[in-house]
Order: sequence, then C-alpha cells, then structure tokens
Amino acid sequence: MFKQMHVVAQMVIVSFSFLMAPGAWAQEKPSGAVEDFKPASTNQAGSEYPQVNSEGRVRVRIKAPTANNVQLDISGAKYPLTRGADGFWMGDSKPLDEGNHYYGLVIDGAEVPDPGSTYIFGSGAWRNDIEIPAGDQDFYAMKNVPHGQLREIYYYGNTSRAIRHSFVYTPPEYDKDVTKRYPVLYLLHGYREGESGWGNQGHAGLIMDNLLAEGKARPFIIVMENSGTTGDLSKQGGFAGFDFGIFEHILLEDVIPYIDTNFRTIADQQHRAMAGLSMGGMQTKRITLPNLNTFSHIGLFSGGSISINDVDKAPGFKEKIKLVFVGYGSRELDKDHSAFGGDPKVNTEALKQAGINSVFYVSPNTAHEWQSWRRSLHEFAPLLFRDGATGARRGGFGGPIQLGPDDKPAFDNPPAGFRDKREKIAHGTIATVQYDSRTLSTRREMLVYTPPGYSPGRKYPVIYLLHGLNSGAGQWPYWVHADNVIDNLLADGKIGPVIMVFPNCNTNTTVSNPKPDEQEERKGGFKGYGKSFEDDLLNDIIPYIESHYSVYADRKHRALSGLSMGGGQSLNIGLSHINTFAYVGGFSSAPNTNEFGGLSDTKLLPDLAAARQQLKVLWLGCGSKDGLISVSQHVHQHLKEQGVPHVWHVDGNGHDDTEWANNLYLFVQHIFR
Repeated sequence: MFKQMHVVAQMVIVSFSFLMAPGAWAQEKPSGAVEDFKPASTNQAGSEYPQVNSEGRVRVRIKAPTANNVQLDISGAKYPLTRGADGFWMGDSKPLDEGNHYYGLVIDGAEVPDPGSTYIFGSGAWRNDIEIPAGDQDFYAMKNVPHGQLREIYYYGNTSRAIRHSFVYTPPEYDKDVTKRYPVLYLLHGYREGESGWGNQGHAGLIMDNLLAEGKARPFIIVMENSGTTGDLSKQGGFAGFDFGIFEHILLEDVIPYIDTNFRTIADQQHRAMAGLSMGGMQTKRITLPNLNTFSHIGLFSGGSISINDVDKAPGFKEKIKLVFVGYGSRELDKDHSAFGGDPKVNTEALKQAGINSVFYVSPNTAHEWQSWRRSLHEFAPLLFRDGATGARRGGFGGPIQLGPDDKPAFDNPPAGFRDKREKIAHGTIATVQYDSRTLSTRREMLVYTPPGYSPGRKYPVIYLLHGLNSGAGQWPYWVHADNVIDNLLADGKIGPVIMVFPNCNTNTTVSNPKPDEQEERKGGFKGYGKSFEDDLLNDIIPYIESHYSVYADRKHRALSGLSMGGGQSLNIGLSHINTFAYVGGFSSAPNTNEFGGLSDTKLLPDLAAARQQLKVLWLGCGSKDGLISVSQHVHQHLKEQGVPHVWHVDGNGHDDTEWANNLYLFVQHIFR
C-alpha cells in the first residue's frame, strides 16, 4: 500500500508542477508592451483594472501609497510594480498563454487579493483569476441560447461521515419535462482544485449550453463533486485528503446513490460516464477499471492514459466500455509519461487496434492548464451516450456495410418533431411496477405506459418493447422517447390507445441457477439474455400485465418488438411463439438471433407454416449506416427464401435512437388493425 501511494505521490508532484506554471512556455517579447490594453473579462463589474493586451500581457494597478514594495504574482512568476506620484502601483507581466490564470498581489511581503478581479478557489487557495482571450473562446462564451442550471448541493455522506458539497449541471430542458431522465457525467477536478473549478474556471455549463444549442451533444447531467477525502492519510504515503481508494467508496456509496435518488437520471451503466483533469483523471482511471458495471465512458484530461495491459487486467473492458477519451495540451506531450502508464498516443492507438473505441485529442499551444481541459471537455461531450452509434459512425461497431438492391426504405421518414413532447395534448403515464418472477425466484421491476384517459372500463392491446445490451427498462421511454411517439400519434388520430410494457431483459443479476444456454456466451449472444428471460416474459410478465391491467388477452392484441439486443430477442421469442404474438418487430437486431436451421436445435422459424399464415406483421428495420445491418440482411434473405411475408425497411440512420424511434413510429401504425 505504501509503495502504491508513493508512486501516486510522485505522479501528483509531476502533475502539480505543470499546474503551477502554465505560462512558463509563453514566448517573451523583447520589446515593450503593445499599448492596446483592455479590461479583462474576469474583472469585477465596473473595474478598469486588471487589463490584458493583444500579446497576452496582464497589467495591474493597485493603490498602496505607504507600501515599499508591490509585486504581481501570476502563473508562478513575480513581476515588480512601479509606484506613481498618486500612490498607485502599476506593472505588466510577460506574455501568457491563452486561457485562465491564477494571480495575486504581494505588498511588502503580504499576499493580498486584487480588489478589481474575481476571487475563486484554485491551486489550493482562494485567489484571483484572469482570462487571457483565446482565439477559440467562442465555444465557452456566454451567448443568447437556452442555459442550464449549475445547482449547488449539500448532503450528508454515510461513507465519508461528513456533509458533502457538489455542483450539478442540469441541461436547459431539465425542468420543462419532469418525466424525462438523463445520462450522467461525473466530472472530477485536479489536485489542489475544488468542486467549483469546472463550473467557474472550466466553464463546463457554458460549454454544454453551446454544444446543445448547436445540436452537437446529447443533454446530460454533470456532477462536479469534491473528490477529496477526510482524515490524515500522510502515514499511508499519499497526499492527505486524496486517497483514491477512499474516494472510490465515497463515489459509489454516497455520491452516485444520492444523485440517482434526487435527480432524474437513467441509472444504469450505459448512461454513466466519468472523467477528470490531472489528479481527477488518475482517480477516474483508478475507479472505472474495477467498476466496469458502473461506467461505460471514460475521459482522462492530462491525467494519464489506458494501456492494453490495463485492459487485459480488467475483464469485460472491451465489451462494456463504449469510449476511452484521452486529452492533453500540446506542450505536455514532450514530458516523460512513464509515471502515468506510458505514452498516451501510443496507448490510444493500441486500444484502437484492439477494437476499442478510443480518441486521442491534443489541445494546440497549451500546457497543463484550464484551456487544455476546456477544449478536452468540448471534444469529449459530443461523443458521450451515443450507444452503439459512437463506434458505428467511426467504422468500429459491427462489420463492413454492403448494401444490396433490397436494402432501401419501405416508407418515408417520420415528420419533424414526431417524438418531441407537445405541450397542448394529453399525455400518458409511465409507472414503475414490481412483480414476483417465479421463473427467477425474485422480485423484479418493469416500466408500464398507460395511454391518456386509461380506464378499466375498456380493453387495450399491449406492445412489449425490449431494450438493448447494457441498458435497462428506461431505454425506450427515457432515451428513445417512446411515450412521446405514442402520445403524438394518438393526438393526431393515427393509432388507437395502447399499453406499452418495458421489461428488464437481462436476468444476469437475478438468476442463481442459469439455464444451460446462459452459462456461456451462445453463438454471438450474451449472458442473461436467453431462455430465462423468455420464460420470465411468457410465464410471469405477460400474466402479471393481463391480471393487473385491462388488456386483451389474445395473440391478436399482443406485439413484441425490440432494439439492438432486444431486437434479436424479439425475433427469437416472437417467431418461436406465434401463438402468443401476432406482431413481431426487430429494429437494428443484434447477432443473437436463432439459427436458420441445420446448425442448431433452436431454429429461427420452428413453425414455417404458422409464420406464413398467422403472423399479421413481421417487421425488420435497420439503418444503412449500422455496422450490424448484415444480421438483419441475413434474416430478411432467409424470410424471403422461405416465402414468409414481412416488412424490410432500410433508412439512412446508424445504430442509434433515431433509428429506433423512426421504426416504432412506423411499426405501431401497422399493428392492431
């Protein structure tokens, strides 16, 4: 333990030495300053000083008529000021890098703040900061766009045994639709920084506001927690207050449960990311690798990288992690990275070669400083929570795409706004429902949508909608917005009222004695998504719905459909139980479909005559940019060869929520007629 903490301490010292002198690489101009100074954007309202010129020099002015010596202390360097006859001291710095810099004044040996500038916490103390205008500052500028909220949170942590303090960014739409849930990014600060750093110095909220306004990122919540810990840890060989192992427990046992309880999160691995700068990057790596069931996206900003050796020591990494992002300032890359686990660019390329979605970003002309980290967040955020599309859009999800003459749209795309929440129409209700699963010998949960005006006095058809791999019951309503799709179609008179059921399709966490087909990965399938779920659906979920809701209990009023992994499940289950479902749909189906025959005891079409004669609608939908399209193409070809009527709809999307929403919109208009 001592040896581990000693290594971490050495890494932190290297990291902190970068942080203390971000302007040390700025080129010094040999002549005098260019006289185009203007008040800094970080000034107190109405303050003329400090000022910044086009070279990046800082000019300060302070009244101290009785002082003997006054200095400007900025970015690890001190500059003498000159006293004028009026008692004001004035002086300039050398040219500094673009971005945010900490500074203060030293008057006769006493460190004092500059009253003309803002006052923030950074680099271990409360101090002034000043902004050197950057050429690309538009991405974090205050603009006339919808703005989210930066909420200040206090709560008691049982693990840390202390009142904890954090800031939580919620996107602009958060309070407009109280039914919508969001993914979460846990964003950590650096050594001797604090939980206010990302909001103040980092402008995380403004970065997100602008990305969202430009349509470049998905809305998500950002949690900026104090990643320090309590207690004197110096005897363990580490830095007091920054024990990675202790903070891991605090994050997992205090922070995440509090956020999931008090904010509308999508509380599953697929919708949870973690990133950090410098020390926070090292903490992110230390915490995410042993907790792959908790986080799916990883971001390290000037805080090391992930190597193939790290991946090999983390079982399931390739299957569970959707993105590894590593960002550095260009002036950091000539440093020795051996203490950080190796060259970050080399490590990133190795991950790519291993089939892991990895991104390496270099911030131009910056060092270990806020401008590097702002830019890293700006590049990282648009890559988050894109499901399989993150890899597909970069050629890393699925296989090569080859389109044939049949691979074309069967219908036009839905109209614009078809899954937006409308203000002046009636809305259905989504409820969390618990039921006893005799199949799995446990109590389980699912989500149930009932349409506007639901009444026990009439009966309703039911659509069972299955989610994708590493997701949960909330994927359809909270990500695809299936409820909005149905509400809008009902309001437009295009369908009749229906009930939607969103089960938990993964039985891994509850099966103590898995069925034989779930003891190993099966023909490209995945544990927990096989026969046990099929039995749970048929023997427990459907009977529960039909005994607790006013629904038709016959095949003509039951539909089964799903996305990705759920699409494969829907084809497996639906085509094997045509006496239960008259309508079956697979959207972007994953490769866990049953064999076409000859190689497996379980065929895709065990009763060919029933499939030809009794299925009212069999729907296959996939995007032409989806790396998994070959799965659906093979199913389509087999159905065509066997003379089984079906819809084959190929539009221009990838493996993403747009594809699934589009297919749901079209599918529901062709069923229950």
